[in-house]
Amino acid sequence: TLRGLQFASKVATYCAYATYRLIPGILGMKRVSFDVFVRQTLFTGVEALPFTAFIALLVGGSLVLSASIGLGSADGGPLGRLLAIALVRELAPLITGLIIIGRSGTAVVVELGNMRVSGEVDTLESMGIDVFEYLVIPRMGAFALSTFCNAVLFTAVALLAGVIGGLVILDQDSSSIDLSVAVLQALTPVDLVLLILKTLPVGLVVSAVVCLEGLQAGPSITDVPRAATRGTVKGFSLLFVMSGILSALSVIIQ
Repeated sequence: TLRGLQFASKVATYCAYATYRLIPGILGMKRVSFDVFVRQTLFTGVEALPFTAFIALLVGGSLVLSASIGLGSADGGPLGRLLAIALVRELAPLITGLIIIGRSGTAVVVELGNMRVSGEVDTLESMGIDVFEYLVIPRMGAFALSTFCNAVLFTAVALLAGVIGGLVILDQDSSSIDLSVAVLQALTPVDLVLLILKTLPVGLVVSAVVCLEGLQAGPSITDVPRAATRGTVKGFSLLFVMSGILSALSVIIQ
């Protein structure tokens, strides 16, 4: 219990300090930190876009098929609201978070863990370099931004797949524009706020976990895979917990 509370306090400290440093703007970073941020964003966000779009295409099409069977009608209103709630509020941030953690979270833990084991972190500290600003803050900012952007792409592709799937599977007489308008009209400000809250803050917390696990890796090279496993499991757990809490709060507030 004490170890868990200690770890939670470190994650909270990471998130608070990173937020404080990132609020002035990413362009306010030092050049070397900004270069790390750009490279991490390229790997975590940009290179993950094709896979995110592919998963969104499958999810959007399958969701429309299930909705058509459940509704038993071609009414675009209920289908549009169903897609808005399921995709924007729940599936987009959750699946995107899983993709980011599984694809990039493990890589960050291994990278930082190897740097700790090989003595690179100690060397940077002995040279007077702020390890947190150089290694942690750029990665946390890149994770948060990449999670949000991939979630937006996921939502757009899934909604497009839903529109096309609705026209083909439901065999509707209405045009694709009518159905897309029904989906867009079903979106509310609460849906957009939840999408932001479930991507930017959650991405920041998850990235703090993986960075902390990497920097706390043991002295042996065999400790790095264990740290990667711990970071991935804790990241997945926090993703589901925070997503569930935010969803419950939204229902209570409404």
